[in-house]
Amino acid sequence: MWKILYGSPVLYDCALKMRELQVEICCNDLRPPINKEAPRCYVNLIKECWDKDPEKRPSTEKLCEIFKEWHNNENIILELSRSKTILENIERSYVSVFSGGSKFISYTHSNFKDNELQNL
Repeated sequence: MWKILYGSPVLYDCALKMRELQVEICCNDLRPPINKEAPRCYVNLIKECWDKDPEKRPSTEKLCEIFKEWHNNENIILELSRSKTILENIERSYVSVFSGGSKFISYTHSNFKDNELQNL
């Protein structure tokens, strides 16, 4: 969702090893900053997706429903459109939550409790 909103991957400091980064995310709730100009509906959805409890995160099916609702809601489309214009005018390079260089976080393992994704 970060990449969709900002057009770039989430970057973190190279000084942190992958295990340290995982601990920061899981134990200390480390999350990238969200621009204050982002649409409120999108911010709320990002925060839902970041919930520590996987059972509280929206499923892919629920995400599809939400996006369809947004697509059919003129006010949300207008909010997303305004936000897109504002975000395009903001410099693309943002300050990382860490200082120094950056590294793309690759995803290597998943523990799905169901086959929802495969059934889509």
